[in-house]
Amino acid sequence: MRLHVRNFFLAGLVQLLAAGVAAAQDNSWIDIPIYGNWCGPNHPENMSRAAPPVDALDAACMRHDQCTAARGRFDCGCDIGLLQELRATHWPNPVIGRNARAIYDAIAMVPCTSPDGMAVKQSMFTADLMRDVMTGQGTPMDVLDRWRRLAPVP
Repeated sequence: MRLHVRNFFLAGLVQLLAAGVAAAQDNSWIDIPIYGNWCGPNHPENMSRAAPPVDALDAACMRHDQCTAARGRFDCGCDIGLLQELRATHWPNPVIGRNARAIYDAIAMVPCTSPDGMAVKQSMFTADLMRDVMTGQGTPMDVLDRWRRLAPVP
């Protein structure tokens, strides 16, 4: 029973964190670099003057940014495309793999424009989290640990 209650607490905490990320993305004046030259809310601030991607993860973020620039912010299709790309890529470097998973987790939790698209994103996130738990590869608390390690230190 204790694990069940902790999972509900974690789910609520993740929703609050996602709301904070969504609020940051809604303010175009905020540029929050998370990884490389392209990953992070409103990062890069100016895509036409951005440096090239530093690696495959940064390139995936670039494609997501270009998609949302063309289709609109919070487009579920752009988000799902990024999630599928991150999910399908083999990350030979474990640190980049952890960063990719942290970005995956965050994008999966940020609200998007379609309820159906949001359901797809949350289903992907939940399935991956449950797979980790069931195979002993992770716990729900790992989401917060990945975000902590990815967040820039002021």
